[in-house]
This record gives sequence, C-alpha cells and structure tokens, in this order.
Amino acid sequence: MPYTVLKHCLSEEWNAKDFLETHFSHGDVYHTEDSTVQPLKRLHELFSSGLVEGDIMLESSAGGMVSPLFSASKYFKEIYVMEFTDASVNHFKQWLENSDEATDWSYPAQLVSGLEGNEDGWKEKEEQARRAVKKVFKYDLLDCNSKNSVAIPEVDCVLTVYQFNIICQTKEDFKHNMKILTSRLKVGGCLVFFHALNMTFYQAGRHKFSSLALDEKIIEKVLNDLSLDMVKKEIIPAVKEHENADYTAVLFAVARKAK
Repeated sequence: MPYTVLKHCLSEEWNAKDFLETHFSHGDVYHTEDSTVQPLKRLHELFSSGLVEGDIMLESSAGGMVSPLFSASKYFKEIYVMEFTDASVNHFKQWLENSDEATDWSYPAQLVSGLEGNEDGWKEKEEQARRAVKKVFKYDLLDCNSKNSVAIPEVDCVLTVYQFNIICQTKEDFKHNMKILTSRLKVGGCLVFFHALNMTFYQAGRHKFSSLALDEKIIEKVLNDLSLDMVKKEIIPAVKEHENADYTAVLFAVARKAK
C-alpha cells in the first residue's frame, strides 16, 4: 500500500505502538544501532561518570519510549514522565501496568543490563524503572496556556530522546516546547538531549509523518537563549540510509542550566 501524505503526531493516524516498534523496541529494526544502541550506551556512560547527578528527573522521550529509563532509574530516585499526546500517555501506562498490549522492551533492558555487567538481570531492570516512575503527565501542545508542567517538582535532570523530532512543526515550536520542558530544571541541573538532525519525515506503521528539520547550530542557539550552557556535545553519524526516516546524524548533548 502506498504511503499517505505526511501527517503530524497529533493526527488520528498516529499510533504509539506502531511508532515504537518501527524504530526502537527490538533488535530486528535495521537502524537499531542509531535508534537504540548508541543512545543507551551514551546514557550508561554519562550517568556512571557522575557528570549528571541528582535525585529527581523529568523524562520525555518520543512516543512513550521506555528504554531511556533503564539507565536513568539506577541513578535517580524519582522520575516524572511528560508526554505530549494521549496515545503516548496511554501506551506508556500500558507498560507501567504490565499490560499485554504494551510494547516489548526486553531487548533494550537486556542491553542496559549487559552494559551494567548483569545481562541476566534485565527483568529486574524493567521493575527498577517502573518503581522509579512516580507520575505520568500530559502537556497539551494545542493549549499554549497549559499549566500541567507546574505540577512537576523542580528536577535535577531533564532527559529527552527524539521527542522534539516528532512534536515540533516550526522553529518557534521547538523553542517554546524546549522552554516548557526545561522550566522545572533547577539551576545547575542538566538537560540530556538526543535529536535526529535534518530529519524531514519518519515512518510509523504504514504512514509517514512530518519532522521539523533542524541542524545542530539552530539547536545550540535555542539552548543558549534559554540559559542552557553546553557541557558535552557529540554528533553521531547515521550508520546507513534507510527508508523509515531521513536523518543525517544524531546530536547527543548535555547542557547545564546557568545561574
């Protein structure tokens, strides 16, 4: 069946499980190295290094993605999850509740457990992540006056993996949503950020969806405007071209909130 015209993640055709299983959840995805392996390796290295520390994290990753929590939950006692669509909130809660409808995250759980030296402990790794999640919030992209974010306590770290690739349609959207996401970040706290660069579309199931194409210079300027000082930056080249998304590289960045 031919692809439909590009849509946005707020359209009714967007399905969180289709999205996650197209890109992230298992080793059969042929760009797994880009979408899952490299980000999880870097999160493991980052948190174990002590560069980013604290007790409370706000996590917001694309489509209700769970895998970033497997490293984070070892180091942060409380994790609050912010999603931007009902579909993502509901699908994330299915995983929290061990529903049969949830996406299978055993592959990345095994990967992180292996990085930590205990590959056989992956089931406990998932339970550790579940215990760390204290609440799941929705921020309404269509309501610029939404106050949901103020219900989240101030946090030591904000972690977001590919979320801004799917929610933003303009550069103004990017800056506005980044401001919202980092508004609860304590002074001295860190934003940990992964973004697929120059991506114009991605596939979820049989549909194609739009993505705002940004390069690292635009992103760095937005972070600087929001008083977020870059302390770590890495450009990870795409392993190979593929039909599910057209990014050229992945930006991995850590930025500290200035006084």
